[in-house]
Amino acid sequence: MPHCLADVERAIDARLKLRHYRLVVALDRHRSITRVAEILGSSQPTVTRALADIEEIFDAVLFERTGRGLEPTAAGRVVIARAAYAIAENDELLIELDGVRAGRQGRLRVGVLPYASTRVLDSTWAYLFSLRPRIATVSMEDVTGNLFAALRARTLDCAICRFSQNDQGMSGDEAIEQVLLYHQQPRLVVARPSAALLTRFPEVDIAKLSDMDWIFPPADTPIRGMIDAIFSAAGRRVPVPTLEAYAVRTIASALRNLPRGITLLPDDIAQAVCVGGAAQVLEQTLPWSLPPVGLAWLRNSPKIELIDGLRQAILSQPE
Repeated sequence: MPHCLADVERAIDARLKLRHYRLVVALDRHRSITRVAEILGSSQPTVTRALADIEEIFDAVLFERTGRGLEPTAAGRVVIARAAYAIAENDELLIELDGVRAGRQGRLRVGVLPYASTRVLDSTWAYLFSLRPRIATVSMEDVTGNLFAALRARTLDCAICRFSQNDQGMSGDEAIEQVLLYHQQPRLVVARPSAALLTRFPEVDIAKLSDMDWIFPPADTPIRGMIDAIFSAAGRRVPVPTLEAYAVRTIASALRNLPRGITLLPDDIAQAVCVGGAAQVLEQTLPWSLPPVGLAWLRNSPKIELIDGLRQAILSQPE
């Protein structure tokens, strides 16, 4: 007879160990009891008994045996996701404790959008580096979608990234809080050989620029979606990009080698790309808006006090 939820809760409190979670994650990764037994240096019957023990604790079948190997059940997918979180949190705890022994007050893992403004980055590091006792800081630069995924995987504590409408209204441990930091204005940046021609026009007709050598950010990024929408609204096919890139140095180098190169960037990033004179920012005002940039974190983050201090430090700096 199935156990009630209270029985499962008591079993989890009394019997569940981190090694159970590690086994579940390994079984999900390799989908084979034999393979997991080899990796763990154990026997197949031992792993089979351990899985049975875990399934008894949760009072649920976590994997089904199929011709393709093990397949997680609905309950299995829930447990696997929570197991991965628990393992990540335990690993981070060990790292933080090691830092505390070295005189630090802990560690904060910060995700950063490649197009984050210098003002916000300077405010971020100035605040974090001023804390006493000092805090160990880890920075990861990536696109917004990957930063949100890292927040949910508990491999980041907070992220400076673009607002995501897909993450509004979620609840529970998956809920992501976002606070607006600033807006960015889009600017067209063109290779120097093409700048003289394009600066003669008082307004930019982006549809007429579709045959140039475009540099786009990666697919599935907010700015890429905006560029696609601009061409679609003009009734033009979205150009096939000559290059997909996000790194400032890569874009600047490409524009030095593409006489008809063109890209769309936030204003402050556009200025940085043009240092050296290989490209030029067009002065024409563009009638579009980039998605705003904000600070994001998991609602139930154990780092909420540090994150709130960082939020206040960034917002206290004038734009």
